[in-house]
Amino acid sequence: MLDIVYTLTLAVRDQPGVLVRVAQVFARRGCNISRIHVEHPAGTAWSKMTITVKNVARIDQITNQLEKLVDVHSVTITGHSA
Repeated sequence: MLDIVYTLTLAVRDQPGVLVRVAQVFARRGCNISRIHVEHPAGTAWSKMTITVKNVARIDQITNQLEKLVDVHSVTITGHSA
């Protein structure tokens, strides 16, 4: 069986606690984050968060929940076999 790896890229407000709220969405769905990287371009109020997960049954539900978070501006997702 091939592993399906999803990479989610989020534009999030640069505020304390945003990372925790994003991680809680994955935890509530029983999904383990494989990798996370956050970049904050100087002079902006937004950060770019890149999250990698494997073998998530309902990635669409996670994406929908992330989009509902107040501090999340956008979510894009790519998936490929590992």
